[in-house]
Amino acid sequence: MELSWTSLLPSLLAIIFAIVTRRVLLALIGGILLANIILFWPSVESMAQGTGWSSWSTLTDSSNMLVWFFTLGIGALFGVLEKGGTFKQFVQKLEQRQWVENKRRARMMTWVLGVVVFIESNVTIMIAGTTSRPLYDRLGISREKLAYIVDSTCAAICILIPLNAWGAFNLTLIAKQGVEEPLWVFIQSLGFSFYAIFAVLLALFVAWFDWNIGPMKAFERNAQPDRVSKHNWGDEGKSKPNYGKGTAVVLTSLLSLVVMVPAMLLVTGNGVLVKGDGTLSVFIAIYTALAIAIIGTQWVRKTGMFTIVKAALQGAWNILPLAVILWLSITLGGLTRDMGTGEFLASILDGSIQVWMLLPLIFVLAALTGFSIGSSWGTFAIMLPLAIPIAMSLDLPLAPFIAAAISGGIFGDHASPISDTTIIASMASGTEHIDHVRTQLPYALLAGGASIVAFAITGATIG
Repeated sequence: MELSWTSLLPSLLAIIFAIVTRRVLLALIGGILLANIILFWPSVESMAQGTGWSSWSTLTDSSNMLVWFFTLGIGALFGVLEKGGTFKQFVQKLEQRQWVENKRRARMMTWVLGVVVFIESNVTIMIAGTTSRPLYDRLGISREKLAYIVDSTCAAICILIPLNAWGAFNLTLIAKQGVEEPLWVFIQSLGFSFYAIFAVLLALFVAWFDWNIGPMKAFERNAQPDRVSKHNWGDEGKSKPNYGKGTAVVLTSLLSLVVMVPAMLLVTGNGVLVKGDGTLSVFIAIYTALAIAIIGTQWVRKTGMFTIVKAALQGAWNILPLAVILWLSITLGGLTRDMGTGEFLASILDGSIQVWMLLPLIFVLAALTGFSIGSSWGTFAIMLPLAIPIAMSLDLPLAPFIAAAISGGIFGDHASPISDTTIIASMASGTEHIDHVRTQLPYALLAGGASIVAFAITGATIG
């Protein structure tokens, strides 16, 4: 279809409806319906067929099927760890050792988890959020603060340490543009990934100093410690319980996730990490961790297999709404790409723009695209083929242009209420989704503004 401002309407409808009503599912469904109306107007039959086909093809796509199953697998994993009791022992071990006895250490633990577990953004968010949540509840830290820290570290770190599917995906896009030595150019671009760098550093600052701005102030002020869950390990005449076995099961399960993803990327890539199948690698890693959790729970808790399977199914059922939201979000993202939303935004650029303005504009356009379609990956696919040829045609260094496109995609995805990572951060932290969006946005805008300034300075330097 011809590029038009109407291509923005489905995403705008979904975003505004989600913010106003807090009904993300209905917002996404409304966006999908409007996209098909615009695409197939005035044929009602084509609209209906388009809506059904776009939803069904997204649901049954082979790569997406792995995404659905590893999403449910994450739910099953934490269902076994939580209902089986080993996760509780892990938290109690932290309390017993007094490793996380105050708010600052709890926040720093979340930040460190987000940095260390760089395997895949959604998996990292689930691990960091689910592991930290009981500690935050006990100490009286708002779940909105937890959602912000996990969301601000996980996706950004996956870009800065690209030994994962993110790195393989972006490297493939860069190589397809005819870039010589694409791996080296991609590595160079990491130093210019200003939004990812600023977001991680800002989250570290917030975690250490408990800096609250905007709506976050009220949520932190209203957060109350859960005194009931705090254990008194110093009672006289009582020995400290031994939670070492349960802790070992949890740590082994989570460590297997970290180790298995790069290992499977090497296997599926025939020894070349960046050529591996990221989705399949994450899928195998999650179900390996699930198997370890099941066997470990039986060993530690002497729990029957029926109880463990029930816990796994309950965990998968609890996360099923997330899988549905992901399905609808991916469907809407595909439709907006078909409508040319990214290309329309990119068409704003023309030859009359000065060189120093190019990097900030690419960042802003990528941010608008990511915000509109709710997908950083989709934004990379749209913006990298635009940014790289611009740099080539002007004989400018490629790395800053690649970084501007990727950074803008991360920022837009980070701020968007229809982004899968934003939704998962809300669910992993146990907070209302729109509350997470509202409390996170001021921090994201701060890091985004600093990124625009940094890209402008970089543009002036290379121009």
